[in-house]
Amino acid sequence: MSMQTVASDGSALAERVYRDLLRAIIDGELRPGAWLKERDLSERFDVSRVPVRQALQRLESEGFVVMSRNRGARLTAITREDVEELFDARLCIEPYATRHAAVRVHAGLESPDRLRELLGRVLDPQEDGELGASNLAFHLEIVHLSGNRILERSLKPMLGRMEWIFRLTHTTRVHEHAVEHEQLLDAILAGRGDVAAAQSYAHIEQAKGPILEALSTPFEW
Repeated sequence: MSMQTVASDGSALAERVYRDLLRAIIDGELRPGAWLKERDLSERFDVSRVPVRQALQRLESEGFVVMSRNRGARLTAITREDVEELFDARLCIEPYATRHAAVRVHAGLESPDRLRELLGRVLDPQEDGELGASNLAFHLEIVHLSGNRILERSLKPMLGRMEWIFRLTHTTRVHEHAVEHEQLLDAILAGRGDVAAAQSYAHIEQAKGPILEALSTPFEW
């Protein structure tokens, strides 16, 4: 087996461990404050400690865990400051990207087909938990349509934490979210960049309030 194959296999294992751990966190199977030990996780996922360590380092970079030299990784809690920073970052990225997405789609440089598909999933989720993931995938697709890969790479690491926050705070505004997504799609298809950017900003800003309000009361784990 070549060194390149070994490296590829190791990356695939780390990706699998990362995805499974992220899903366990988002679904509430792992609670804030829990200690994640490399030995236990390597047994759980039937892998060596190397891909486990790589997965934990990635989760740390995304704000899910804090690494400790001797005790492993500890799952973090969500704070008001976390939410405000995440939403501020999205407000810096998404309205700008939405304006450019509208221009590129209207000019025929990008296809809106996947955006339409994701909107369908938002309007009619087929499985429990699909709404949050489809919601965020819709936003990521808009950034993708902007053609700016740096913005896309900047947003991706935030999505898991945003989905986690949505699950923890049981946010409402489901109907409003759907309507606002439809309006965003309409503005993008019409090439109305400034309108789409303003709608994107308002949509994100309006979602922040209910989440911050939910943070003021204890979570039901």
